[in-house]
Amino acid sequence: MARRENLWKTRPLFKPRQLLVLAYLFALVLWLAQGFVGSAVMLNYKLRGEMPQQTVAPADLTTESFAPYSSNEWWTPPDDDPNWYLSTDNDPHIYWQGQGYIETVRLYAGHRLPPGGVALYYLLPGQTDYTETQKVYATVTATGEYTFALGGKWVTGLRIDPDSVGGVPTLFGGIELNPPAPWYDRFLPSGGQWLVLLFVPALAAAAAALVLSLFDKDGQTPAKD
Repeated sequence: MARRENLWKTRPLFKPRQLLVLAYLFALVLWLAQGFVGSAVMLNYKLRGEMPQQTVAPADLTTESFAPYSSNEWWTPPDDDPNWYLSTDNDPHIYWQGQGYIETVRLYAGHRLPPGGVALYYLLPGQTDYTETQKVYATVTATGEYTFALGGKWVTGLRIDPDSVGGVPTLFGGIELNPPAPWYDRFLPSGGQWLVLLFVPALAAAAAALVLSLFDKDGQTPAKD
């Protein structure tokens, strides 16, 4: 009788714990692969001289609704530094007119008032208009330092909105294209990426275990005498 009951059961291909381990290993392999591929792409552009790495001074950038205090005799800057700028409405722009492979952009801007949203827009080849679909929000990486991670794109122009409020005095130090970073930086997940790496493999393993259990039940047939 015991033997007949055992014949009704089939051994699962993977146990839930094994599925969980496999899911995390697969996620780790994918993460490392994208890091190595990204490094190879970056190195290719760098060797071809198509990856700009430079600091661009305020005088070499085009601005709109964002002007130096020195441009208006009625404006009084917070101090004698010549790099104080003022946003004249709630939609100021800073333009970099160039092209190249961009992974990271850093804005040097010390705001005297809360700036609201600080964002970057980029153009891809053939485009002329900046849109919300190609927008990157800044991460504050130090006092007066806003970093935009583009993830590696060939761009034909950049627009930075230094604030979204208007009337904000800003000590503007220019922008830096592709600032130097340790080689291992691209292998370190950000906050959101950590959440994905922690929870998505677990959910995938649970879903796989459920599917396998359903197939296991469907595949069971009564044993014959």
